[in-house]
Amino acid sequence: MKTHNIHIGGGQRVNPEEVILLQANVNYTVLFFTNGKKAVVATTLKLLESLFLPFDFFRTHKSYLVNLKCIQTFSEATNTIQMTDNHTVTVSRRKRLKLKEELSFI
Repeated sequence: MKTHNIHIGGGQRVNPEEVILLQANVNYTVLFFTNGKKAVVATTLKLLESLFLPFDFFRTHKSYLVNLKCIQTFSEATNTIQMTDNHTVTVSRRKRLKLKEELSFI
């Protein structure tokens, strides 16, 4: 099986299957990995979103891009997602229905 590596900036490449979520921080993005590590890159979330979307990632909020395969629970009452690494991610009201559709396909 061929692994896909995505160039995330700063000469770094990552396998999208190892990324749980990406969090925007102004012009920086924090990537959280399945092994518990994290990386900060000087690349905007908007740019990284275009690279990660083909690999089952979803933009839940202006600050978050999540790996759909790493979602444990989705609470409609609080509009939050619990990730496999116990991060809690906010889902915007406008993205809630689209997220439910995406989750039904996985």
